[in-house]
Amino acid sequence: MLIKALCDYSALQENKTPAGYCKQAIHFEILLTPEGKIAAINDMRVPRNIPLKNKKTKTVYDPVMEQLPVRTQKPGIDKNTIEHRPLYIFGLNYDKGTLTPTDATNKAAKSHKCFCEWNEKFFDNIDSPICKAYLNFIRTWEPEQETQNPHLLALGKEYSSSYYEFGLDGSPEIKLHNDSKFKAAYEDYLAQLSADSDSDDTELSTCSILGEKLPQARIHDKIKGIGSGTGSVLICMKEKAFESYGKKQSYNSNVSEKAMKMYTSAFNSLLADRSHYKTFDDMTIVYFAMKKNDAEECNMFAGMFSGFEDELNKSVVTEADRNINTVMTQLKQGRTTDMPYDPNVEFYVAGFTPNSSRISQKFIFHDKFGRIFDNVLKHQRDIAFTEGQRQVSIERIKRELISPKSSKEKVPSPLTAALFEAILKGTRYPDELLSTVITRVKTDSDEEKNHFIKLNDTRAGLIKGCINRKQNKEEIKMSLDLENKNQAYLCGRLFAVLEKIQQDSSKATINTTIKDTYFSSACSRPATVFPKLYSLSQNHLKKFENPKLRNYYNDKCLEIIDDLNGEFPQTLSNDDQGRFIVGYAQQYRDLYTKKSKDKPAENSEVKPEAKSEE
Repeated sequence: MLIKALCDYSALQENKTPAGYCKQAIHFEILLTPEGKIAAINDMRVPRNIPLKNKKTKTVYDPVMEQLPVRTQKPGIDKNTIEHRPLYIFGLNYDKGTLTPTDATNKAAKSHKCFCEWNEKFFDNIDSPICKAYLNFIRTWEPEQETQNPHLLALGKEYSSSYYEFGLDGSPEIKLHNDSKFKAAYEDYLAQLSADSDSDDTELSTCSILGEKLPQARIHDKIKGIGSGTGSVLICMKEKAFESYGKKQSYNSNVSEKAMKMYTSAFNSLLADRSHYKTFDDMTIVYFAMKKNDAEECNMFAGMFSGFEDELNKSVVTEADRNINTVMTQLKQGRTTDMPYDPNVEFYVAGFTPNSSRISQKFIFHDKFGRIFDNVLKHQRDIAFTEGQRQVSIERIKRELISPKSSKEKVPSPLTAALFEAILKGTRYPDELLSTVITRVKTDSDEEKNHFIKLNDTRAGLIKGCINRKQNKEEIKMSLDLENKNQAYLCGRLFAVLEKIQQDSSKATINTTIKDTYFSSACSRPATVFPKLYSLSQNHLKKFENPKLRNYYNDKCLEIIDDLNGEFPQTLSNDDQGRFIVGYAQQYRDLYTKKSKDKPAENSEVKPEAKSEE
């Protein structure tokens, strides 16, 4: 499905990269004199400001994309027509502020030699000022004599990590890769390669993607942007174990050379455009609509996840939220004809992780964009814990699934894939999501509020959504449900009341409550904890100076215990632990809501979050 979709997408796009060319990121331009000397190295990068906290900004520099002759896909040292890699161009390594042509494997010398041999041969008979300057550079550059070159030393650490293009000094509009005489020579070269390929005894086979009789691709081009910096392949059958019917390598896939170029070109274009992908730990999420210009659909899709909380471009998040709010307002008004997106266009979403030198596809989903839009909005409603709660991004969900004390912990890719599938299809959430959130609630600490249990609206909302979708009904409502007689839910409510009694019974604010000590045990084994907690609450109630408030809390406890039939469950299943947590959170919120009419006025204001010793 994926390769066919990418080929179809490639066929729809305008301004496609011609065969024999590719898009390449460029950081610096080397300006050459007619004699082949370096006159200057200009920075081609484009500055971009990133908003940070406290209204500060950070400036980053993005490379420009240029259309160069196709880059080599072979591993190891190999030639390119017009080189962009510093080790090949200059034959020098940069190490701790010094340039040196020597290294342990002699890679710099071998790379530079490969560059010179091929490009000198190719440019020998091309008569244009920039091509002659380039040829003179190749013939006169001596790495051993350039270890103190001021232009290279000025680049510092960026020397090794940057890519380069060539221009002519004094004529900034002239670039080597755009020179007309070079292009004519390169087109002749491509035509000769095609003729040689056609004359080969290559067996034609029906392409599994295009359905035409075409030469098959033996090796597939690399996909850059997932995994290693040099790129990884989506299709690769290197080992003998993958051979079948006498077919070796990628001949097994029955993908033609034409289809291979189409899908790899489309894939690389998507990964070069930040509006078509987002990263989620080790997983890269790629998405596109089957139309020429899919910017509206892609921006809307990212907006439905609050822009994936794109830290590199906060303006995208703001604009995405604004677009979503506009669309939702139109839907409420019954306006469906002037939407900024096409609800009937086919939309694709796929997740990938790197796997050695290959790319592993974790999931792929496609449907009408309108249905995907409805399912994602349904997801946002299902995990909302309060009315008017802003959208919860995928990035925020990720942060709630890992320990706040760990900087290296990541969400397992199978869970990420299952979560996206549930969101896009509108089906039940993975069981692992529920169990992970419950574990995090019971084991994490909220250091900002000095509590040993970390429970917030996002975690409570995820638990609510998991349980409701699993039961295929709204078992847990948005607010406190006095009609819900589930034993686990009632236990959670009772725990919140007992904690409030403890807090209100103390004239001074207290730091550690029963939640910090008993929450985890009460959540899993209520019968072992609640009798003790209820007995302690009676001692706390005696401290109340307001008899009406004392009776209010006592009646609240007895009301819940009566619904429990006077008996606490011995153990709670994973789902019931989720109900306990939601019951606690909803009752806790209700107790601190000022609009409670039946609650007597308290003697003094009691803050829910305390900081002094008990």
